[in-house]
Amino acid sequence: MVTVIESSSALRKKKNLKKSLNFTIMVVGQSGCGRSTFINTLCDQNVVETSSSVNDYEDRELQLRKCKVELEDNEGVKINLNIIDSPGFGDLIDNNSSFKVIKEYIKYQFDEILVEESRLRRNPRFKDGRIHVLIYLINATGHGLREIDVEIMKELGGFVNILPCISKSDSLTVEELKLNKQLIREDIKHYKIPIFEFNNEYFSYDENLDDESIELNKYLDKSIPFAVMGSNSVVKGVNGSSDEENHRIRKYPWGEVDVYDNELSDMTTLKNSLLITHLNELKEFTHEVLYENYRTKTLAEGGAGGDEYIEESVVEESVNEIDDLKEEQIRKEEERLRKFEEKVQNDLQMKREEIEARERELAELERRLAEQSIV
Repeated sequence: MVTVIESSSALRKKKNLKKSLNFTIMVVGQSGCGRSTFINTLCDQNVVETSSSVNDYEDRELQLRKCKVELEDNEGVKINLNIIDSPGFGDLIDNNSSFKVIKEYIKYQFDEILVEESRLRRNPRFKDGRIHVLIYLINATGHGLREIDVEIMKELGGFVNILPCISKSDSLTVEELKLNKQLIREDIKHYKIPIFEFNNEYFSYDENLDDESIELNKYLDKSIPFAVMGSNSVVKGVNGSSDEENHRIRKYPWGEVDVYDNELSDMTTLKNSLLITHLNELKEFTHEVLYENYRTKTLAEGGAGGDEYIEESVVEESVNEIDDLKEEQIRKEEERLRKFEEKVQNDLQMKREEIEARERELAELERRLAEQSIV
């Protein structure tokens, strides 16, 4: 299927990409899965510092870390890429709080759009912070998905486009990689996990969808979960070649591996899908399907920016007063999120203290047993 990958440049010419596109990617994965290195490889520049010690991962609370990168290709198409990193995810014994933080963040971006759409006068400086795709990095175990993988993807699948990827695929043999892909696909189907489908029926109504695009979509769906690897080492030429092109390589005692080698990883395929062939589709599906579903449900439940509230306000209040009400609504939502974060932190602290108390009790019990054995 190399011909399909190589044809992505031709497909790109059919896309009506505007200058300075804004695109937001969230990358989620347990510490040690190569998440930071993956981000640097995806952006082809070192934008995130990597942790060098295992101790850096211990008992670390989830933090959502943002960075912005401007990418530009040979055709002059600029993409303002917003990266949301998630250091600390999956590092605690109970990770339910981490699930909630990520979910609340994604929903908050929807709420911001909902409030903005309710304004009679739009804010010209408003920035859309919705997550267009969530890259979920999976540690290969040879047994399919772990419980944490199933739970987080099922929790978020209704709010964001999820693309599962096998991290550090270079640590697997060809047969091991094939087996892990198969087991993960089976688990996704078994647990009915909602992930992004390139060949989704929603896109079948696109008049510009030709046979080549359909073939590519089928190939991409079969490639899930994508096998990815990364490197912060950039060199010119690989394994003795004389080309002057920069390569991100991984060094081994037996030689070097280019992380973009299509025979060894899906990194090129994934990157082309995100930033070239399916960038518009990911944004469109986020707005037309995921956000619209959220908006419909929220308004039906009388949530922020409800239609009835707006109509009554128009009758009773002036335009300026309406804007003031909406600003107050935003402030209340921010305060609600702040209190929620404080509650999460307090809960985590209480759980930590409980664990420490149990450890002290266990140590005391071991000490007594040791004394009795001596006697």
